[in-house]
Amino acid sequence: MHEKISTTSSIEPAQKIIIQHPISATENSAELKANSLSFFEVLGESVASIAPTATPAITIPVVFALAGNGTWISYIIATVACVLLAKQVNVFSRRYATSGSIYTYVTDGLGGHVGFVSGASILFAYITTAVAVLAGFAIYAHSLLAYFHISVSYPFLMALGTFSAWFMAQKGVEVSTKTMMIMEFLSVSIISILGIVLLFTHHFAINPNNVDFTNVSFSGIASGLGLAFFSFVGFEGAASMGKEAKKPLKNIPRVIMLSPLVVGIFFVIMSLIMIMGFSGTGNSLGTSTAPLAFLASQNHVSFLGYCITLGAVISFWSSSVGVITAGSRIMMKMSDEGFLSDKFAFINKKKKTPTYAIGFAGSLITVLGVSFSLLASIENVYDWYGTIAVWGFLIAYLLVTISAPVFLFKNKSLKIGNIISALITGLLLLIPIIGSIYPEPSGPAKFFPFIFVGWIIISLIFYDIRKRKLLNTDFQR
Repeated sequence: MHEKISTTSSIEPAQKIIIQHPISATENSAELKANSLSFFEVLGESVASIAPTATPAITIPVVFALAGNGTWISYIIATVACVLLAKQVNVFSRRYATSGSIYTYVTDGLGGHVGFVSGASILFAYITTAVAVLAGFAIYAHSLLAYFHISVSYPFLMALGTFSAWFMAQKGVEVSTKTMMIMEFLSVSIISILGIVLLFTHHFAINPNNVDFTNVSFSGIASGLGLAFFSFVGFEGAASMGKEAKKPLKNIPRVIMLSPLVVGIFFVIMSLIMIMGFSGTGNSLGTSTAPLAFLASQNHVSFLGYCITLGAVISFWSSSVGVITAGSRIMMKMSDEGFLSDKFAFINKKKKTPTYAIGFAGSLITVLGVSFSLLASIENVYDWYGTIAVWGFLIAYLLVTISAPVFLFKNKSLKIGNIISALITGLLLLIPIIGSIYPEPSGPAKFFPFIFVGWIIISLIFYDIRKRKLLNTDFQR
């Protein structure tokens, strides 16, 4: 379904590949709002999907439970891997603009079958991530309401979070990205203030010598790396804004490179500060359900704990808006090419948003989130969906890493540096993939790889059915 209408024999950054993807005959005449998002609004999409506030609020303690004092090392490795991964994604994003993101990039390098696997993987990841972050939203919203002696059930909060995220995603991408960027900036600023307070009370004694390296193990770091990667997932969301961003061939690559680098530095520093802050308190970071509020209370700035709780609520919610927005664009692209229902290509003429794609994603997230929050603890909903989401991201990221040098080779632009960069990225991505299955995890997590593989098998069967239908339709014409 992809037709390349012009290429060059040697592709340099200044020489752009122009790739067009045909629109299905049934697609609505309306289009996404072109040239509407500034650099900072595109950055808002990626940053909101990452949800940097959520990592110190809930993810770092879980990583610490696995990696111990090696938590900050897990985050260093994850940061390096994501920056290298950004280079692979930018092989495509600096050459052409698309709303298909990784799905389109892998298809153009490795063909339709593998491309559809990447699309199925990233959609699986976005949906499960949305459920996880909305569980985080429910956890912190429940805590926030408790300050006012108000008790609301977790399933209701999950439903409320999903509905409001759906509403924001439907409002229009300019409104949602601006809102998300402002909220994340405020939340991160509050956490940074707490970090400075902790550094001041500990006399700025933060350095590797404060960490007990005798309790650091490679297996622990590898185990924690999977969830450390979860802290970054969604950074590529800006790539789905190709049809809506201003100067997409310039701004999108900058955002994709900048977002994991900046938040990665923030995560490494905060993990070190939090390990230092919990040291000597008699409490474990790995078992804390509200680590930032605890640290604020311990250091006599309890009011920051209230602010951080509110910030976490906003951050988790913003992340759900970000992944729904990015996922709906990929669904729209797959619909344009005939592999999903034509309805997913429908774009609201007034709001310029893919109405049915957003609505379907929101409905599915609501069903999964509310049903599981009724059957299991809200903490388990976050852990389970967050863990299984990593599979979707890692496989999609690995495929785009393989696709990048193949794509360059096809266009006679492959250099030895591209091969080395892709190999290192691939090896770093394999660490959390292997660490997720060996040693075998306990509890429900041991079934997650099988669930994901089952999803991919079903997706491939669906792809073959749709492809045969398209070929038969073309033959009849």
